[in-house]
Amino acid sequence: MITPRDIAPEHEQRLIAHLENREQAYIEKLRKLVDHNSGIDNPEGRLACLTILEQGYKLLGFACERVEKPGGMVHLVARRPALGKNAANAPKVLILGHFDTVYDANTSFLSFTREGPYLRGPGVGDMKGGLVVAQAALEAINSVGQLGEFDWLCVHNADEEVQSPTSRALIEELAVGRDFCLDFEIGRKTGAVVRSRAGVGRYFVTVHGKAAHAGMDHADGINAIVGMARIVEQLAVLGDAKRGTTLNVGTIHGGQKRNIVPDLCKIEVDVRVLTTAEGTRIDSEVRRICGDAPVKGARVDVMGGIGRPPWQRNAASEALIFHFQHIARAFGVILGAEDTGGGSDANFTAAMGIATIDGLGPIGEGPHTFEERIEAHTIIERAKLVALAVLTWTRPDSVEWN
Repeated sequence: MITPRDIAPEHEQRLIAHLENREQAYIEKLRKLVDHNSGIDNPEGRLACLTILEQGYKLLGFACERVEKPGGMVHLVARRPALGKNAANAPKVLILGHFDTVYDANTSFLSFTREGPYLRGPGVGDMKGGLVVAQAALEAINSVGQLGEFDWLCVHNADEEVQSPTSRALIEELAVGRDFCLDFEIGRKTGAVVRSRAGVGRYFVTVHGKAAHAGMDHADGINAIVGMARIVEQLAVLGDAKRGTTLNVGTIHGGQKRNIVPDLCKIEVDVRVLTTAEGTRIDSEVRRICGDAPVKGARVDVMGGIGRPPWQRNAASEALIFHFQHIARAFGVILGAEDTGGGSDANFTAAMGIATIDGLGPIGEGPHTFEERIEAHTIIERAKLVALAVLTWTRPDSVEWN
């Protein structure tokens, strides 16, 4: 159990007033972030978003570091250690959030718009809105002179939408020793936060055959599509609904022309698992199936794996979520907590045993679609919740849960 600390009423009132008076400023910051396309093919756009975030942290006294990784990936690490005589025992907070999106630079969905109570645009919920909420909460805590009571570490990555291949190790390294982790992915449509996530895997399978004329030299060819069809048939039955496991062969590409024996065929496979053991089973089966030549003379390459470990419900995270729910009730809000099949960087910290809560971004819907939008007023609502929950957090008396 977490026994909340008290907060002076005047601090609470000043904090809330600070946020409410700056609502339009936060919407404008979100507009700037959204209007910079930051897809996987747009390193300049990602750097522009990083710079906006960096400026916000520097105004709050954070030391910022740009961590460069292969493939043009640049991640932001912002630090602000605790101050004063109690600094050694200050709560150590980790804030996660990514500034890349799934929308490429040539998409037709490029700009921020406001439609009544909603804000629309690429990444407005997933998760640029969450990044604005995180910095707004920090500003609110600073407005009551309490920012120095915590040891802050913020990690914002440029490759989350492709499973964080260059930032996972960075996140896991920096997460060691943190008391709790706040991730700001989009809030659920119901207003709930996230309490567990499926593990996520991706596999890229290629069958190499041999090209030949389909009429004159058919026997000399090795049909890569036929070989892949046999692999797909075996992969498709690996899912197990009772275990919550899904395996989806999502794309297939092969062949050149009708009258040529195809020498190449490729597929992409998505996997979701709820337990580490299930992830191990799936990985082993995928590699076994792809390890056997599906047609004589063919060669099979398989890349990928379970890139995000499952976040299974656990005592530490449940205690943190309960604390946030307690704070929400003080505002008359029933804060739900949901399980989801989608993965995030919070999977990494939760799998390490660090108390983790996710879905702290503004409430919205339609991420990864051209209908992505958030409820504008929830930027402030979420920032209030986060700021007050952090200010009243104490280390748990116990973490018993079942």
